[in-house]
This record gives sequence, structure tokens and C-alpha cells, in this order.
Amino acid sequence: MDTVTVHILVLTTCPQCKALKDFLTEQQIAFKTTEVDLLPTEEREEFLRSMAAHNPKKAFPVTLINGKAIIGFRKDLLIKELEQQQ
Repeated sequence: MDTVTVHILVLTTCPQCKALKDFLTEQQIAFKTTEVDLLPTEEREEFLRSMAAHNPKKAFPVTLINGKAIIGFRKDLLIKELEQQQ
């Protein structure tokens, strides 16, 4: 079985981002977190520019599962994608 890599991009003030972190923790899924609003200004601006093509509304959270992006806290899609990776 391949290792599943989960990386979440969140804002510290976002209730959906907190719900995502809580969900992943409850499911005992290891994940890396980037708190986008705490990045230095230049790094944050570059990051937002780089994700604009995939997420033009700059919505959060963003979950990357083995590089595949899920925008927003979409529990149904998260579960489906995680099951496919196992």
C-alpha cells in the first residue's frame, strides 16, 4: 500500500478549516498544515498567485491528498479520495 500524503492549507480564523483539522484528527489521519494567513506577506502573495488557476475564489480550506486538491471542507469527497488511496 502506498503512503497517503495529506497537506491542508488553512486560515487560522476559518471555522471550516478548524472543522477539517478536527475531522482529520478524529479519523487519525496524519496531515501537514500550512496556515496561509501566517505566512510572511511576500510568501503569502506568491502562494495565492500560484493557486489562483486551481482555486480562483481563493477559498479555504484546501486539502491536498497525494497532490489532488479538494477545495472547502467536503467530508464526502475527503472520505472518497482517502478510501481510493488505500
